[in-house]
Amino acid sequence: MKFGKRYSKATVLMAMLHGVAVGVVAVVVVGLILFMMKGKEVPSANGQEVPTVGPAPIEASSEDASKKVLPLFAKQHGAFSTAEAATLFITEDPALAKAAVIHAGDNYFVWSAVGLTSDEIETSEYEGTYRKAFSVNTLACGAIGAGELQKVLASTEIDQIKNLVEKKDTANTSENVTEFYKNMTVMTAFTKDMRVVRLQLLAHYSSTNSCVKFVF
Repeated sequence: MKFGKRYSKATVLMAMLHGVAVGVVAVVVVGLILFMMKGKEVPSANGQEVPTVGPAPIEASSEDASKKVLPLFAKQHGAFSTAEAATLFITEDPALAKAAVIHAGDNYFVWSAVGLTSDEIETSEYEGTYRKAFSVNTLACGAIGAGELQKVLASTEIDQIKNLVEKKDTANTSENVTEFYKNMTVMTAFTKDMRVVRLQLLAHYSSTNSCVKFVF
């Protein structure tokens, strides 16, 4: 049986062109979708944004670091370029018997007291002293057994330090931690002035152990 032509050549050509056009449009649409999705960030369950491509970035938590940063105020008598000059300045003045040399950056500071507030530090034009605001970061002190240093520096009474020493867990105390508590005992016997205790502890752990970092 012979069938006749149902479609003209023009109709067939138009259908072919239509098919090609639809295919091109589909490719373009898919390409645009992929392009728009590239690098797009989607919110995670905790509300932070995480890239859709590659591993999620790990942000360092600042919570622990912030707990180890303590703002303080010092009574400063002078700043020197060498430790020898700062030490000589102290030895020449009997009133600075409990002062200490603090090495921070390129300077050697002579301080005689460290307070939690500016009101704790009395200055005098006659003495040539003034208040110096600063902060200390004691985060690294935990590695040498002085993880409680920040708590001691923030104490307001000598009895708070004594209670801390008395409540120490001797059964689970390492040699470094034991040394830290010995230092607390020595300091509370040396002076009852918390401003001097803070000063001497800062001088010791910033020079001998280098775990205290100063921020001015």
